[in-house]
Amino acid sequence: MARSSRLLAALPALMALGAGAAAEQTEFYRGKTLSIVVNYTSGGPTDTEARLLARHLPKHIPGAPTIIVRAMGGAGGMIGVNWLGQVAPQDGTAIGYMTGIVGASMHESGALKIDTTKLPFVAGVEGISVYYGRRDIGIEKAADIVTKSGFWMGGLTPDNHKDIRLRAGLDLLGVSYRYVSGYTGAAEARLALERKEIQFTAESMPTYRTQIEPSLVTTGVVVPVWYDTQAAVSDRPHPDAAGIDALPFEAFYRQVKGPPPDNDLWRMNILLKEQASSFQRTLNFPPNTPPEAVEALRAAIGAVVNDEEYRADALKTIKFMPRFTRGPEVERVFYQSMRVEDRLRAFLQEYAAQGVQMVGK
Repeated sequence: MARSSRLLAALPALMALGAGAAAEQTEFYRGKTLSIVVNYTSGGPTDTEARLLARHLPKHIPGAPTIIVRAMGGAGGMIGVNWLGQVAPQDGTAIGYMTGIVGASMHESGALKIDTTKLPFVAGVEGISVYYGRRDIGIEKAADIVTKSGFWMGGLTPDNHKDIRLRAGLDLLGVSYRYVSGYTGAAEARLALERKEIQFTAESMPTYRTQIEPSLVTTGVVVPVWYDTQAAVSDRPHPDAAGIDALPFEAFYRQVKGPPPDNDLWRMNILLKEQASSFQRTLNFPPNTPPEAVEALRAAIGAVVNDEEYRADALKTIKFMPRFTRGPEVERVFYQSMRVEDRLRAFLQEYAAQGVQMVGK
């Protein structure tokens, strides 16, 4: 655990790796179409980020391929992940821009049907998720959540890393809540919250900044309660959370409850949040993709993060700059992050199974 934390804490310093000039590339992609496949529905944060990237990526790929984005949601994101590993063409014309690969691999989700270590790694995307609740359940400020009970928390599937983190945060705070799951993506959960079907959920930055903040926070409909980030930096505000009236979960817990407990639920929650923040999204190819395709995309990601047009578009459309991580050391950490000690994996699996029994009760 400590070793994993140290590795994950080092990721920001690794972001510059792999950004040097790449060797001259053959135009592998000339005349081709590259599909970027996201594993959640259209209109969600993964889809939003992928479409932003797709607008700027072609000019950085030798051969300037046509790029299309395909949303493939369902089963808590696993339909898209399984498609990438089982069905996708292995000729370099399909790449996944996906959320939750590490989390699903960590606890060996039953919905995951592939060996994710066989997916060539191109880059990771760091990110934070903001947890928020409807003000009409009686919360005027974040700390009020610990005094509330009986509201509905909404998620995707009981063994999805997002649902597990939602439940774990509320359970650690001692909050009594009800649980509904089965939304196909963040956009559907957001709509359910607007309809008052649920009162508490979470969303990552692309749609939090562009959907939740302007339409629900500023109008007083919802209150941000906490956000997830890496434990190593949880004692200070995350730069992407500027202006959000909430604390990292660990700091919030200490504020409202005191010293953290020494138990597996706390350890599981911290580990999941670290992995989900460090590799919130990942870009992976299908197995056996030609090395020249992998290298072309790695070089292109290295170039796009320094593209001023991309930066300006990101700040305009999603209100922040995605934090890509890449290079050999980041790749090593990505694969290592999917390995969890047996005891903690068993606890995680049992906790997910308990969630199945809670749905709709």
